[in-house]
Amino acid sequence: MFRYYDCLEAHILIGLISSSSATILLFLTSFSAPYINSIYFLLTPSPDNLRLGGFGYCSLKSCTTSMIGYDVGPEMIQWLTRTHILFPLAAIFMSIALIFLILSLLKTGRFMWNPIYFRTTALFGSIIAIIAEIFALVNWVQARHKYDDHQGQRARYGSALWLGLVGAITAFLSVCIGGPAFEGSVMYRHTGTAYNV
Repeated sequence: MFRYYDCLEAHILIGLISSSSATILLFLTSFSAPYINSIYFLLTPSPDNLRLGGFGYCSLKSCTTSMIGYDVGPEMIQWLTRTHILFPLAAIFMSIALIFLILSLLKTGRFMWNPIYFRTTALFGSIIAIIAEIFALVNWVQARHKYDDHQGQRARYGSALWLGLVGAITAFLSVCIGGPAFEGSVMYRHTGTAYNV
């Protein structure tokens, strides 16, 4: 049965807000260019003005089809663009964690109040998001430096890089702080005998 005062506890609110915001931010990062043209990782200097996204890129006139891993020149490392598949994977894990947190608030079953479901899926989601963001930072920072060196003009970072960073941080915060409280009544030693009864 749903109890509204469970939702007023700080760790539940922090878990709900941080896991939902991490899910939204990671999905926005996943649907960067060529899906959403205004969200991109890197804007190359003119005359190309390419908006490089997670699964493709857009020019001023058209966008490529979505693909896992793409290459636009010597400035990019193609296998690092393939690691952008980790962003939607992290978003899926964080949305599953959010579903587990909501189900634990609704108390749909006795097993759902156990925090291990939320914490495990949120932990997997945050680890994957952190790894994806590390790969994205390595890829786009070195690509920007190569564009700046070759063409003499400055390439600019887009919002997808920062959305992924904030999404990874909030996913990590939802693991560390948020979620339902553990309500174990009996603690056991390694021998199997209870020591707090």
